[in-house]
Amino acid sequence: MPVFAPASGTLSEERGIAVHNDPLVKADVSTLKEPAKVNVIELDPASEGNSSGSSTPENKDSITASFVKKLEERIAALERSYRAPNIPSQPATPSISPELGDDGLRRYLSLNKKGSSIASTRDASPSPLKTVHHQARETAASDTPGDSAEDPSSKTANQILNIIERYGYSDKSAPDDSWVGKNAFRPTVLSHIKAGEAIRMVLPAFPFKSPNRNDKVLGSLPDLGEELALAHMNGLCESIAEVYEQGANVYVTSDGLVYNDLLEVSDEDVWTYGETLRQMCADLGFKYIKFVRLWDLLDNHVLPATELKAYYLMHASCFRRELVARYADPNFDPRAFVRSDQDACMTYRGYIKFLTKDLWHGKVNTELGKNNNGRLGGKKYKESIENIARSMISRGKVRRSVKAEDANLIIMQVFAAAIKAKFGDCVRLSIHPSVGEKKLPLSLIPQKTGGFGLTPWHSSISVGLDGSFSTVHAADVRETHDLVMRHGRPYYFRERSELYDWGDLKVEFEHLYPCGLIVRPAEGTTTPPSMRDIDMQKLRKLAELQSPVVARGFANTMEEETFQGKAKELGEILPWTFGIMQKVKDAGRNDKLHNNVVSNEAMPMHYDGMFKFETKKDENGNEIKVQNAPRFQFFTSIETAPKGSGYTLFAASRLFFQYLPRPWNVERFEKIRWGMDNNGFWDAKLKDLPLVVRHPVHNTPCMRWHEPWPASKTKFSTCDINIENDAQEVCEVVDALLYDRRVCLRFTWEKGDLLVSDNFAMLHTRTTFTGDCDRELWRIHFN
Repeated sequence: MPVFAPASGTLSEERGIAVHNDPLVKADVSTLKEPAKVNVIELDPASEGNSSGSSTPENKDSITASFVKKLEERIAALERSYRAPNIPSQPATPSISPELGDDGLRRYLSLNKKGSSIASTRDASPSPLKTVHHQARETAASDTPGDSAEDPSSKTANQILNIIERYGYSDKSAPDDSWVGKNAFRPTVLSHIKAGEAIRMVLPAFPFKSPNRNDKVLGSLPDLGEELALAHMNGLCESIAEVYEQGANVYVTSDGLVYNDLLEVSDEDVWTYGETLRQMCADLGFKYIKFVRLWDLLDNHVLPATELKAYYLMHASCFRRELVARYADPNFDPRAFVRSDQDACMTYRGYIKFLTKDLWHGKVNTELGKNNNGRLGGKKYKESIENIARSMISRGKVRRSVKAEDANLIIMQVFAAAIKAKFGDCVRLSIHPSVGEKKLPLSLIPQKTGGFGLTPWHSSISVGLDGSFSTVHAADVRETHDLVMRHGRPYYFRERSELYDWGDLKVEFEHLYPCGLIVRPAEGTTTPPSMRDIDMQKLRKLAELQSPVVARGFANTMEEETFQGKAKELGEILPWTFGIMQKVKDAGRNDKLHNNVVSNEAMPMHYDGMFKFETKKDENGNEIKVQNAPRFQFFTSIETAPKGSGYTLFAASRLFFQYLPRPWNVERFEKIRWGMDNNGFWDAKLKDLPLVVRHPVHNTPCMRWHEPWPASKTKFSTCDINIENDAQEVCEVVDALLYDRRVCLRFTWEKGDLLVSDNFAMLHTRTTFTGDCDRELWRIHFN
């Protein structure tokens, strides 16, 4: 699986920020152990539940018949109450979920005193997207709170909202891609700050893998797509933790159990998918992601201390029925809602797309094909989907003559009402395109093309040769990509290339988020192969595309003669005054004229060779000094810093320009010239430096930058930056994006790591580490 390093929050701790670590929700990964099998008791023979299994006497005794009877009576009472449209439900005291904890549910899932029924239809007439954006922005502006700009809480709220907005999806073709709901969520964020609490965001998502496991997805379990999505969300929270001491959390509320039976997905598949997600977060250290089950949105469910899976499977159909009984509006008209609500219209179109393909290989279409000379689809298939929808809608006591996509829309509204009732004080995120007035659309796996992308449970991941991640349908890439296995199951597709064929040296590749690649000996290798056996030209070519490239788990990497010999196989070695290899470790000096490279201080974001010049002749024959920055860096790790310090950060120009916000763009950046004034060891004044150069191999734009470095950050050389032909604001834009977790890999070294980084495609820096540790890297530059 990909490595997401360092573990969450460590960089914040390194910068002196005490990250809030008091989770409202605790992922219960212990339940991954398979409990004894039980019979799934169908409380209502007419319901659509589909779980099955065998039984043991112990589990039958664990949930008494009297409890089941009371649960049936309670659901029936709820359903009767909703036959009269104006009678609100009277929920009792919430139950305490072992996954949420006592404080979490008592404080967080408090009952909504305003009632739980959703609004029926909107009176507003449909309006174009541009008009909706305009109206929403006017409303948001009029609702802006009157906090003073000098108020620290207000300043922090602005920083947090700006970070959240960066992660939101924006249509680059729209005249204005700013988040229109930003001011609407300002009071929510301010309330969290003033209460000294973590910022809470809620995202309904991660139901289960699509049932179409032939054309769309690779199986029923999470894969690389889910890893990337979770890393993306955790990065959002880590970024907030850098500016706000209490941090942030994303509460993932799965809607899988709401409609899985209609898509021929078993309750057990939903459970296992969710549990694997929880284990994935635990393994990767994504401590800011919290999970909420359907039972946490309901009341009076006293959960057993053990055997949660058995309880879940036994009562799945009851949870579905209770959700609809409590939150459905019998007068809800999905067609009118779609016509009057832009967000609903976008979601509706999405449902139309996925429903037909999800069920294409299902039993309904298969049976129709048998009776139609093998021909699938057609009018009868469409009618069958509508019948499935009607059986679901009958649970909600709403009109029955609706289409399948309407059924999903109604379920969406029921679930949205439950989310609003229990998570009304959160910043609402959405995996669907949205106007942005009431929720922020979030692309879980942003696409390099700029499109919204598919969700990981409706797609497979394709890794391009440049290291980019694309969401695709499996059938679309099987002929051009290799299927990569991980954990004994299909995990992602990788663009086919000879660069991944290392002959007799059997290796496997691990793609990092947001960039980078680890190459290690294949699983099952008993004796570590020597670095002498590595094809260094393939390592170089991979680094030109997917820097940084790390060779991990190889022998002889700390032998100086071997290391220098393999460097010569990479390219032409560039010597310095001290020789061809620098040993990067703390020299223990504190005077201003000391080289900060061999200190334990954090360093500015930069590229190597900024002060390396060679003499050339210009077109008139005059001698001039020309910057001669090396093409690559080659490292080996001799000793590492203590955990939580001494990271090397790599910022990818490819991702920098993918996420560069408007009004900035590549064309504007290529025209910018800048200068720098250094004192101390790096005593130099440079002018007319290009901000962007083109890569010598693939011609992509590459950033050339040195972060401003004032005396407040260093004992050594300081650096002032001047933008010569554009706004000085460029400095802030560049620095913020270079450290953005969507752009910048925070790499944790392991002893013996070899690393090659393209000095044109990447910028890099280092975080501080304790001065009494033996952290040591060897570095060679080459062309």
